[in-house]
Amino acid sequence: MRQLIWTCCAAIILAIGPMPDSQAACTLSFRAVAVRSKRGKLIGAQIYAQSRPVMSITGRGWKSVAAAQEVATRLNALAEEGLRPSEISIWTERRTRTIMARGQRVITVDRALAAAQGTSRAQLARTWAQRLRALFGGPYLSVAPVLVPVGESRSVLVKGNIAGQLVVRVGAPDLVSAAWDPAARELRLVGRQQGRTELVIEDRENALAVPVRAAKYAAYLTGTVTAGVTGTPAPRHIVAQAVRAAIKTSMSLEPSAWVNVAPSVENLPVLWPGRSAEVPAMVSAAGPEYLVYRARPVVTVRNEPLAPGQAELLMVSNFPERLAGYGLWFEGKIPDARAARLLYHHVNASSSTSDLVVELWNLGQQPAAVHVVAGVAGPSYDECYVGHRAALEYLSNRATSAGWLVPVPPGTAVPVMTQRLPRQAVASGVLELRPVVSADLSLRLYLAPPVEERMPRAITEYAESPLLGQWHYPQPQREVKARYEVGRDWAFVTIGDTPATGLVEGDLLSGSYGVIYEISLELANPTAEPALVALLLEPAGGPARGALLVDGRPVETALLRNTSEGLVARYSLAPGEVRQVRIETMPQGGSNYPVRLVARPA
Repeated sequence: MRQLIWTCCAAIILAIGPMPDSQAACTLSFRAVAVRSKRGKLIGAQIYAQSRPVMSITGRGWKSVAAAQEVATRLNALAEEGLRPSEISIWTERRTRTIMARGQRVITVDRALAAAQGTSRAQLARTWAQRLRALFGGPYLSVAPVLVPVGESRSVLVKGNIAGQLVVRVGAPDLVSAAWDPAARELRLVGRQQGRTELVIEDRENALAVPVRAAKYAAYLTGTVTAGVTGTPAPRHIVAQAVRAAIKTSMSLEPSAWVNVAPSVENLPVLWPGRSAEVPAMVSAAGPEYLVYRARPVVTVRNEPLAPGQAELLMVSNFPERLAGYGLWFEGKIPDARAARLLYHHVNASSSTSDLVVELWNLGQQPAAVHVVAGVAGPSYDECYVGHRAALEYLSNRATSAGWLVPVPPGTAVPVMTQRLPRQAVASGVLELRPVVSADLSLRLYLAPPVEERMPRAITEYAESPLLGQWHYPQPQREVKARYEVGRDWAFVTIGDTPATGLVEGDLLSGSYGVIYEISLELANPTAEPALVALLLEPAGGPARGALLVDGRPVETALLRNTSEGLVARYSLAPGEVRQVRIETMPQGGSNYPVRLVARPA
């Protein structure tokens, strides 16, 4: 009766839908379709190889359709792997027969499935196995889609049953070349240029079109990577900065690709001057139409005997303070083989999250390296806080010479610092930059769309910005001497009261932000009794915070209002004692200067 349904009904064959994407191009493919009666009733499913029926699965409604889809998927996978007839067998159990291929189950024939076909389990399994052996015994070809890196070669197996001589043609020989090795039954492909084409493989019975893609890696490392740091000792985060800078300048990056560089410094031993360490890093790069590049370089980091010294030029990027859009907002030239200090303090007033970027441009013909000592802070919505943190970090690093070397190849723009800023957030930084060798270097600050990781890039053209030379202040150090004697008048040192004079006529920097004050304070107790002396900081121009080095030790104050004062240090002087106190400080972004240091009785 079941057989009569298949024979007598005018069946309507409807495609179930697309099968999952094949992992290989194959001339032997299986598909499952639903079968309905003339009245539209679901009968079951039929599996076809091209137009040849292979199996009918009925009796379970939509479960028959799902089972047929599953079997067709398995058979397609076996065809892609080049299944041979000898690898098909029947596994006999008491109540079932299972067709096996390469040790995998294709389909299990139980009593209900056989009864729906009007036959026995053994007979149905034998019939289906014979059909499959005939299909897999005929000529067919299977080749996996080919991805070959440009400049490299790949071997690709041709699976299935080749009938006669194999002929291989490449649609675009300028992209990929191909050669056939009949003994190994494999194709040898070489990537020539990036692009996509088609590989046509033909034997006496079949022709197979195989997609081929030749692609470049998104990036690659060139040569051995070394990095330089300074510091007594060099902190781990400084070592990580140096490793990132060295790896980035040693990478060749394709257009529109992006890179992630992750140094591993957690287990780094203390790195003192003259010592070296091996620092592992993880590098990955990707991009549209590029192959993902991964590497695990080990970077040799050496603590170099370099000291910051004195900067001969101060550059201030704060005009305007609020950056309304993308573009260049500051440019300055670094004096040849001399140090310059950059203080920047900006609000992202654009309409979206942006990157604030500081770059070094090598406009010369020779490679350069720049020693960087930095303090940066942000993003934050508290402009006084970020200016304070940047100044304190800079002074602390300067005290221990903690910095790193940034390689700057000729004709290249190299990012030194990047800060991601949400809308209305503030970033502040102080960078001291000293070229190690004579070089033609320009320093640029701009606001740009955010990217994963900023990389060095070739300078294709250069035009001096109208901003070049503005807000430049020579000799940004001031030496101040003061003396406090117990029992006499208090001692006052005012910081930031005299504006710094710029190179452009009429440019006066009120508050002298970024100028280093080196203060030599003498405390004397001429009395016959011990005395306590307090060193205090008090505002003189509005709310302010203080960041200082007192005898090489970092000291900071809380936010001070006009009527308040913050304790910097306290000293106990013995009778007749005279003590010299060395203080370094600077007017910092986000605070109101001038401020006053006061020495008085505690």
